[in-house]
Amino acid sequence: MSEGENVDPVKPHAPGTPAVKPSGASRLMHVIGAVLVGAVLPAVVVGALVGQLGVSALFTGVLWGALGAKLGGTRRLVYLTPGIGLVAGLGAYTAYDWSWVALLAIAGLVSGVGFRFGWFGALLMAPYAATFVTPVSTGSAAVTFGVIVAIGTGYGIVIARRFGAPPVVEGDRYSLPVTVLIALAFGAVLGAAAALGVALSWTEPYWVPEPILILVMYLLMGRRERIREKAFGTALGAAAAVLVAIIAPPAWVLTALAIVAFLLAVTQRATYWRMYGLYTFSLVLYFAAPDDVAFEAEERGVQILAGIGILIIGLAILHAIGDRVARRYPQPELASASQPG
Repeated sequence: MSEGENVDPVKPHAPGTPAVKPSGASRLMHVIGAVLVGAVLPAVVVGALVGQLGVSALFTGVLWGALGAKLGGTRRLVYLTPGIGLVAGLGAYTAYDWSWVALLAIAGLVSGVGFRFGWFGALLMAPYAATFVTPVSTGSAAVTFGVIVAIGTGYGIVIARRFGAPPVVEGDRYSLPVTVLIALAFGAVLGAAAALGVALSWTEPYWVPEPILILVMYLLMGRRERIREKAFGTALGAAAAVLVAIIAPPAWVLTALAIVAFLLAVTQRATYWRMYGLYTFSLVLYFAAPDDVAFEAEERGVQILAGIGILIIGLAILHAIGDRVARRYPQPELASASQPG
């Protein structure tokens, strides 16, 4: 970047002096302003027009837009936004029956195909959108949910771009046979996780594929150790929640503990197992009824650990077969990151 590009357009500085960086307070106000304009204000408007379903859809879309823009680039997410809305609407309508299981398997398969073109990071938002939905019972409500998720995704892209997300994030590209193998494996793993939750009649079966989607994102970033840390943190958080259930404090104490644990989790990003342990503990205490904390802890812990186990089995099978396929069909060279998406 040239020197002229760093000059404050309002208050120029003398040549040779460093450009003034915004203070921490200024950055904080910038973040708060973006949240208010990009999420809170639209949520108020959507809530007044559509109700709670619209607010849930909007915040969901904003999250997928911002996360997908970081993983795949803002330009690519713009192309995929209508599809994300479509998948979200289908997920809301089919949740949580065997049609939802099929949807997750197909979404995983399609996103895995992205490894052929370097688009996996962006296409990963499809299974995210299918997994975390607000169940609806009518087609019109599903359409409303999907449309607002797409609108929220657009808001998320705008916010991510404002905070420096690039237009294109070029991902790994593999040969066609390797891509097919990865796509089939990813679809099978997500489908198996969803099927386990539905077959056991869990009321919130999305917690089984949840760790798969989160950990695949970290694997994409080269953070394989997150699998072990997430499993340990989940077990630790669930065990701590069981101890609290044995003590049986009043409901207001449970809520206070949940809030404190969540705030502590936010400060522990550098230590993932500790962060996720606090997050699991907070999640169980916040959503469980006072008399059901132990049951909630057991169910949530089993669901998340089951998802991690399915992912580990899938990765083991993928590596066993994939290494031989990769040697026979070498990975092609990556396209330049500057190449249009």
